Amino acid sequence: MGSKLKAQCKGCGFRSEDLYAGFGFQGAGDHYMWPSICPKCQSFGLKDQRHPPQRCRRCKSEVVFYGSEDFSQKYFPDRLKAEPVGEDISTNIREGRHVCPECGKVALTFEEIGDWA
Repeated sequence: MGSKLKAQCKGCGFRSEDLYAGFGFQGAGDHYMWPSICPKCQSFGLKDQRHPPQRCRRCKSEVVFYGSEDFSQKYFPDRLKAEPVGEDISTNIREGRHVCPECGKVALTFEEIGDWA
């Protein structure tokens, strides 16, 4: 069973489509889809977290998964330009603010809006 999430930016108003995270019963064990962002071109979407590294469809760079403990290290290669993000305090993406794929500000929040099978 998976979680249905929605991402929204308080800075620019970006709103994602419904994000069907995790896996459904049909795909149990094969993959685990999770929100990710490309640090190079800001492409946003679900990628398979069980089979890293996952590449951006647009620019072929390695994507970074929201909620991952190493998010800041991978997203901000220049530590002097790193901003505090939700991943610095918790791996639960429903906590804290995250990098918005639209405006680049740390103003994106994730809300769980249901479950899916």
